[in-house]
Amino acid sequence: MKIFHDVHTHNIFSNCCTDKGASTVAFLNKEAELGMRTFGLSNHIWDERVKGASYWYRTQTIAKAEEAKNAFSQADPSLKTLFGAETEYYACKDLLGMSEEGASHFDYLLIPHSHLHMRNEVMRDFPEILEARAVIRARLAEQFPYLSESQVNAMAAILKEADILKIFPELEINYKHYINKAMVDGFLSLLENTDFLKVIKNLPVSIAHSFSPCGVPHVQKNAYLELISDSTFENCYRKAAGLGVAIEINVGAVREVNTDLDQNQLIRAYRIAKDVGCSFTFGTDSHSVKGLELIQYGGEIADKLGLVKSDIAEFLQDAVEE
Repeated sequence: MKIFHDVHTHNIFSNCCTDKGASTVAFLNKEAELGMRTFGLSNHIWDERVKGASYWYRTQTIAKAEEAKNAFSQADPSLKTLFGAETEYYACKDLLGMSEEGASHFDYLLIPHSHLHMRNEVMRDFPEILEARAVIRARLAEQFPYLSESQVNAMAAILKEADILKIFPELEINYKHYINKAMVDGFLSLLENTDFLKVIKNLPVSIAHSFSPCGVPHVQKNAYLELISDSTFENCYRKAAGLGVAIEINVGAVREVNTDLDQNQLIRAYRIAKDVGCSFTFGTDSHSVKGLELIQYGGEIADKLGLVKSDIAEFLQDAVEE
């Protein structure tokens, strides 16, 4: 199969983009050069109507995203343009960063469950870290009795996990267990979120980089995913298929996990998703103009999975070729 769409892209309107040349026009030109038929711009967005955004997300508004859309008129006539967004799901608070009204601004949405580096938003601190933080809090209160309880709590809370591990290097944490559990629990709770269930009735939604744990070193990701059983993947993906929610085949994530597709655990997960009836979207998750070239590996992944046109999300079936 040949893939002629990329609907997971981030340019200079996402705070995480470091390519200063990644304007919308630059993306449009590169996609045309690559022979794409459909291009979707999906910058990180938190709907300004929804309270609870982190500091990082507060400037990632719909209004800002729509500025990027203004350049779509300059696209090559052969290139179909879609205005999308990668919004956020805070599993710790069961909070979706997109309202039903906000979703009406977009042609499609990507929603992740695996931004596990967002501690106490997407994933809670590990129990051992919570215990260590409590010890630090007690020590601070003892050393600085003139500080209020709220000030002590704020000081203890500001320490990052890496800082705490330096203070308590003897801590033993079962990372694989906690991270895999957070991914599975987050996936399932997303599918039950009230606002999510409203949004999926009105436009296509794909779960972004499912079961690719952000914040885990690339070389360790495959080993983590090996511990998730086929039955667990089947349970998660069957529920997504039942809701008509697509699963993103994130080309960038696949290559991070393992370039050997026969040994790649994401391929195992996607194959199970296919078997239970999920549809798919393809995206590079590119944060640069150069990164858009990764879509060229999409066909290899599709062939490894044995995908046919009917396996692709309906709104993108005209942008694949068997």
